[in-house]
Amino acid sequence: MAGRPLEWSRLAERDYLSALAYLAEVAGEAIALRVLERTEKALRLISRQPDIGTPGRSAGTREYAVAHTGHTIIYRVAARRIVILRYWHQRRDI
Repeated sequence: MAGRPLEWSRLAERDYLSALAYLAEVAGEAIALRVLERTEKALRLISRQPDIGTPGRSAGTREYAVAHTGHTIIYRVAARRIVILRYWHQRRDI
């Protein structure tokens, strides 16, 4: 089953790339790759089942915790696409 297309905000894209670069530097490339794979799996799931995330803290958003990564994908479901708003580490304040 094909899902809705995903569109990354610039801020979310920056969050994600920064997180992967940081992990590669401090924990190693294998860990960064594992986080990337788990995030991609979560994104495929969100694309196919947009309501899987919990209602977000901001109106109209949803949040989905990426398993075993410490990160949350914050997104908004639109009519024909899903907009990824942030890729947030769970220990950071929103």
